[in-house]
Amino acid sequence: MSDARAELSLEKVFLSDVEIHRQSPFAKAADLRARVLFHVLLSDVLLIGDSQCLNTPLFRALVDPREAEVAARNEAVRADLGTLLDGGRIRVARRDGQSLDAVRASQKLRDVEHVPSAGYAEDMGRRTAAHPVSYQLDTVAAAFKAGVLALVEQELRDAGGETRRTLEAAHAFMSGEKPLFFKAIRDWEDAFRDASGGRTPEVILALGAVDRAAGEAYRQALPTVLGACTAAPRGAQAAIGSSTARVVQEQNALPAGMLDEFLLGRLPVEVFLEATEQPSRNAMVHELALLRRGDGPDPARLGEAVTEFSAWMQEAFIRTFRDTDERAREVLAGKQNLMRFAVSEDETTGALGAGLDVWSTDGTREDYLDVQVLDRSVPDANGVAGTEPMDERRMRRRLVQGSAVGGARPSAVASAAV
Repeated sequence: MSDARAELSLEKVFLSDVEIHRQSPFAKAADLRARVLFHVLLSDVLLIGDSQCLNTPLFRALVDPREAEVAARNEAVRADLGTLLDGGRIRVARRDGQSLDAVRASQKLRDVEHVPSAGYAEDMGRRTAAHPVSYQLDTVAAAFKAGVLALVEQELRDAGGETRRTLEAAHAFMSGEKPLFFKAIRDWEDAFRDASGGRTPEVILALGAVDRAAGEAYRQALPTVLGACTAAPRGAQAAIGSSTARVVQEQNALPAGMLDEFLLGRLPVEVFLEATEQPSRNAMVHELALLRRGDGPDPARLGEAVTEFSAWMQEAFIRTFRDTDERAREVLAGKQNLMRFAVSEDETTGALGAGLDVWSTDGTREDYLDVQVLDRSVPDANGVAGTEPMDERRMRRRLVQGSAVGGARPSAVASAAV
């Protein structure tokens, strides 16, 4: 395979659940570290935006020891994820091919929050130069503007009174901005609140809706333009509705360590890199990529890969922490929750969905990450069309599944191909 074709075949996920324009869901660097490693574990490449790379203090702390010293607050920060930048596991998407120095300088002029030092931007530019990803700023700005206007228009459908007047004012302002920046929306919200004495519940709620719309549009604009999958905040979207789902593949008693935030947050990067080289992990990523693209994944082979890799990860945690980390060892010994893996088919559309999660009765579910992967190539409830007639797509997919379930099949290790 040529280098160009190999690049096109890489499964890319955009880290959009780390949103710099919203209150961070992460209290500690270790929490963000766990999320980053989790997404890299389930994809070939994790993409982040240039603004995320520059303006997220906790991310800076994970890739630069100097930043770790600044960010550390009663915790030891592992500033070792620069290795993933160097190797191209994490890649930074830059606007219009600009250097990170230039992006930082522009942000400094616009008084953007959390702008880093010039030295950090220069160093990150060098570290990411071997794996360039670029985007047209005008295209992303247009996608952001269209997205936020569409979301505000949805809010307007049933709005009245002060709520409607506030939303209409926001819509008019954003429509006239060329280009529309997130910070401009925030500045407008502050000015509108002050000018209108906006302390009524209707105005407060309407401005909150505008802010949420801007955050969601910002979260989706860049990955949409890059054609990348989106790593959304937990609970943002269900996989396949239970009323229309047919379970194709399911395992309910797998080791749950690979979803454990605490353990991932403490896993040495050397062990993590060893994990990414496992054939079962590569088979898992490959089958998930096929599922996302609607290219006929093999649910049974995916199940085998998940089973093998979850067992490997559990053994790696035990091996790594057995003699070196008492707290991690206690977590491993104390948690008996099991991971569930399932592939389901939506009977109405033929779309597949796969999920990994942990259900527990002791209240520890929030200690775990989860993932839902959806087939984006078939029409959804909003009428987004696929590339083939529905009947043909469903028939082709079921034929592929049938041939996989019934006969002899190589193991996940032997079939790994990314």
